[in-house]
Amino acid sequence: MKKNLWLLNWYFICRVLGFILCLESIFMFLSSGLSFYYKGWDMPYLLTAGIITLLVGASLIAISPQKKAKSIGKRESFMAVSLSWLVFSLFGMLPFYFSRTIPSITDAFFETMSGLTTTGSTILINVESLPEGLLFWRSLLQWLGGMGMIVFSLALLPLLGGGAVQLYNAETSGITHDKFRPRVRQIAHRLSGIYLMLTLILILLLYLGPMNFFDALCHALTTVSTGGFSTKQASVAYWDSTYIETILCIFMIIGSINFVLLYFLFKGSFRKVFKNEELRCYLMIIACATLIITLLLTKNVYAGDIVHAFRIAVFQVIALISTCGYATSDYIVWGPFFWIICLLLMIVCGCAGSTSGGMKVIRVLVLAKNTKNEFKKYLHPRAIIPSRIDGMALSQDVVQRVMSFVFLYMIIILVSWVFLSLTGMKFDEALGAAVTAIGNTGPGLGAQSPTGNFAALPAISKWYMAFLMMVGRLEIFTVLTLFSPGFWKKM
Repeated sequence: MKKNLWLLNWYFICRVLGFILCLESIFMFLSSGLSFYYKGWDMPYLLTAGIITLLVGASLIAISPQKKAKSIGKRESFMAVSLSWLVFSLFGMLPFYFSRTIPSITDAFFETMSGLTTTGSTILINVESLPEGLLFWRSLLQWLGGMGMIVFSLALLPLLGGGAVQLYNAETSGITHDKFRPRVRQIAHRLSGIYLMLTLILILLLYLGPMNFFDALCHALTTVSTGGFSTKQASVAYWDSTYIETILCIFMIIGSINFVLLYFLFKGSFRKVFKNEELRCYLMIIACATLIITLLLTKNVYAGDIVHAFRIAVFQVIALISTCGYATSDYIVWGPFFWIICLLLMIVCGCAGSTSGGMKVIRVLVLAKNTKNEFKKYLHPRAIIPSRIDGMALSQDVVQRVMSFVFLYMIIILVSWVFLSLTGMKFDEALGAAVTAIGNTGPGLGAQSPTGNFAALPAISKWYMAFLMMVGRLEIFTVLTLFSPGFWKKM
């Protein structure tokens, strides 16, 4: 194995990790500045963590000269991306650990990985006890993770040279990187610009409601990223505001649709956006799930109050399918049938090319169309019937990749369900934890419902879930490829 390790260009990998850590330190310093403004006691811990992170990052850059970091392939890309999320989380947990707000390394890492992967699962039992600096850092982790640290690095630190394309492809793995023709660095700039603009608009809109500026800032960061961390233990239910819930619903949907479509929307290509099959299917799923839950809640829970039932239903449906995970109600008390609907929403999730996790609507569409075509082929065995998305025929290679992804996704959920049950979790809670971790959704079932937390889980369950969060965030293959024998064999 030691010989095989040198098949990789570690100079490039160290250089990428160095840039990532230097970038992380900047945001730590920003958080310490906000802590200073609010006269928070957490400023020294954020500052110390930032200095350590900067020194390590600068050292990694120093030992990896650019000349030796140029020759790279897919191996280096997969390793660099996977290690970026791991290393960012390891250093990102330092403010929580140093300040003793989360005194356990296991819990601090779990909270940080949950933030960075925009999962939103938490071990905190009293979020409001954290000072402003750490609350901001916790929200900032999700904002950074929403777009992906590699994309941010390409936008802000254009010093990675020829490795930019490979890194972008490894970070944004999926069915397609649709329709962007400029160079990858220009893509990163444009996507980051849209992301920042949406965040600023949402801050303003939330501030115009009952939220103060700090809460508006943190919730804007965690909504656009579809992360779901809140500054309140009761989440969005704390404000009990129709205005806040409406604004958040709109931006949760925006955050969970393909950012390429947002780019075209800002260019005025409305027809291209509204003809997109994935978007139409996504909105249809939201509408159908909302209608079903509204009717059932009206009959069984809210005694004929259809307006209140609709308000609760639409928010929870969007929060779950967008993988944002905010809560205004606890779906666990609604009954087992609702759990099934919620789990299905948590498995399908948002659109490809968005900040959402999960299987993605586009894959469900491809599977549905391919299944429909199989029925046609039984009637007409010699017919060649391709699956089409937006009028374009998909190659058999794409269909096979989708089928492989979905199969592997469901197998991981099943294996994780069994494994987490063996660690001592209840059967239903283990299923909820497996689905929410791989889908980066946030809440689970039982004690890990929207009003609960993951504090009581065994340490091994937390480490395993943190690993699942990273696997899900990087769309499975990027991370699991590192564990395949072929990855370490010389070509």
